[in-house]
Amino acid sequence: MKNVIGTVFFYLVSLSVPMYAVCQSKSAGAILANRRIRTLTGNSGKSIEVYGIKQEIMGTWMGRGSWKDIADANWIWAKESGVPAWRLKHFNRPIDVGVPLIPTDGKGNYNDYLKDAINGAQDSAYLSLGRNLAKYGSETVYARLWWEFNMNPIKQDSNLFKMAWRRAVPLIRRGFKNAAAKGQLLNIVWCTNSGTPSPLPFYPGDDVVDIIGSDTYGMVWGDADPTEKQMLDRITKGKYLLQWQADFANQHKKPTCIGEFGNVAAKGSKARDSHGAGDCPAYIDAIYDWIKTCKYGCRYVCYFNLADGGVGQTLDQTPASVVRLKVRAAAGGLDYH
Repeated sequence: MKNVIGTVFFYLVSLSVPMYAVCQSKSAGAILANRRIRTLTGNSGKSIEVYGIKQEIMGTWMGRGSWKDIADANWIWAKESGVPAWRLKHFNRPIDVGVPLIPTDGKGNYNDYLKDAINGAQDSAYLSLGRNLAKYGSETVYARLWWEFNMNPIKQDSNLFKMAWRRAVPLIRRGFKNAAAKGQLLNIVWCTNSGTPSPLPFYPGDDVVDIIGSDTYGMVWGDADPTEKQMLDRITKGKYLLQWQADFANQHKKPTCIGEFGNVAAKGSKARDSHGAGDCPAYIDAIYDWIKTCKYGCRYVCYFNLADGGVGQTLDQTPASVVRLKVRAAAGGLDYH
């Protein structure tokens, strides 16, 4: 979904829970195929703990208006982001961060920014970024680098994207390693905006990607609300959506994640917008049922509990989905009854 940093406010609680048994290998592909591991459930926005659901991972984003924003890991150090309190109270619980590869909210041309990255002009920014992700992050940091890079309209050249990514990731990893506390881990997430345009031209290579992610909302694009079946068919079987994500991750022997998911509000006949099915527990089931198709595990799913970015509602307006989320989150993506 669109940039929401300016309106995000996090509601955190001080309840302490033990760390969950989840593989945290630096080599994501090292997870054995078909091994059943617990999927963490978390959120951005209002904490799911207010609904009686354990928040096992926190979702947030960085500022992306300038190279300085990137170097400083802008926003995640701010008290208002909720991240400092999360780190202090729940260091053993992971954090998911939307991390810009280039300043996409700046005034420059995307390809010019990418060329700056490729020629080494921003090496120091990426090293600093890595250090600050360790400094401000928790024990495990998932970095969704240029999350939703394939959102329409695409403004960047795919080859420049891949070259910049391959330049940046080793620097980010090095900076993180140099500043990390003992046992602190960084995972680089290649996170698509589910659906078309195709993300395939932007895949930079297995050595610079740890996890295959997506942002997958319960919606269709158009001029009218979908039926529940139409929405579910799209997200599960549509081109470059959930089934594709699992197949692609399995092919590359990578675990998966969902950096953002959420039921989208029904909007009637509103033209050229995202339309959802409102309070749809079946959408929650679809997300957790999909987890079982990921042979190398799904590390986490983060509910977008904000009304921003076209979503139009939060869990406050979807009580039936809250009940279903509580059940499925407790099972951690494993079989439940």
